[in-house]
Formats: sequence, structure tokens, C-alpha cells
Amino acid sequence: MSESKIDIEAAKLLAEDLSRKLAQAGGDGEQLRALRDEVDSLRDILNGPNAQHFWITDRLRSMEVIFERAAVELLADGIKAGAYLSEIGRILGVR
Repeated sequence: MSESKIDIEAAKLLAEDLSRKLAQAGGDGEQLRALRDEVDSLRDILNGPNAQHFWITDRLRSMEVIFERAAVELLADGIKAGAYLSEIGRILGVR
């Protein structure tokens, strides 16, 4: 995959939306905490002065793994994994 295919603006929107959803979820399960950490890290990268595509890709892929492993736990907290997995795949250019 070419790094130039990453949609930075879409990644920012995704990170902001997920951040809001995670704040509303209020749960404290292990996977939810891990996802919050990844989203916070992605937001920091995207809002930093030197947002490297590699770092963005790495965070998105980490989030993708968490969603795939914890869909049931996240759904219980009001987070619909399928929609976010599709958006992450679109941003990464794989779906």
C-alpha cells in the first residue's frame, strides 16, 4: 500500500468521532481502555506538527485489531465495531 493513499482528513474525523463515542461509553473493560489509548495516540499524531503516515497507519491497524478481537465487549459499551472497521479499511485503502 502506498502511504499517499491515507486520507488524513478522514482519519481525523474517525479519531474525533471515536473519541466522543468512547467518552460516552463510560465502560472500563480492558479492550475499551486499549482502544481509548490508541485513539488518543492517533489524535496526538494527527494533531502534531510531523504526522508521519507510518505512525498513522500503525495506530489505525492497532485499532483495527482491537475492534476485531473485542467487537462483543465494545458493542456492550455502545461501540459498533463493524462501521469503524469499514472506515479504517477505507482510510488504509484495503476495503
